[in-house]
Amino acid sequence: MVKFIFIDHFWGIQLDGATGQLLHIERRNSDIIENIHDGSILDYYFGTTDEQIKLVYTSVMGLALFTFTITGFWLWYGPKRMRKKTINNM
Repeated sequence: MVKFIFIDHFWGIQLDGATGQLLHIERRNSDIIENIHDGSILDYYFGTTDEQIKLVYTSVMGLALFTFTITGFWLWYGPKRMRKKTINNM
């Protein structure tokens, strides 16, 4: 089996490697979902080179995740620390 995936479209073709017979034509929905998930669908529609939008999108999302992790930890740990301080001061 030989599989061809089109770069410009979300379609794939499967051929028999020995006979060249067409086995399957499919719309690759998983590629569409992946492109939406990682932001590269915007690069596809705007025609940007070097995936600039994807790079900015993933950088912003990574920084947001890091920020939410740090602030979430602080919101969890802060009240415990304050309670411990008030108990020790009594």
